Amino acid sequence: MALFTVQLTRAAANDLDHIAEELKNKILIDIRNLGSNPFLSGGSIKKLRGFKPALYRLRSGDFRIIYHVENRLITIMRIINRKELEKIMKNLKR
Repeated sequence: MALFTVQLTRAAANDLDHIAEELKNKILIDIRNLGSNPFLSGGSIKKLRGFKPALYRLRSGDFRIIYHVENRLITIMRIINRKELEKIMKNLKR
């Protein structure tokens, strides 16, 4: 049972459209699992420093899902390959 509602931004939906189908299915499962607890401690979820409001990163294979939580709504900001993470995170800070 999902306690949180999950929504994707246009940028995240566009990112998802450019991912191979077999990888996309794994990412969608991981996103669906966020609905039960977006704050799980452990290796796959990390709170990112230096962002207001707080952003979180979920590891899903070679991809990183960047999201924030407000009340009971999880907004997926981007879904990016780990190799492109640093460049895109600099753009999010602006």
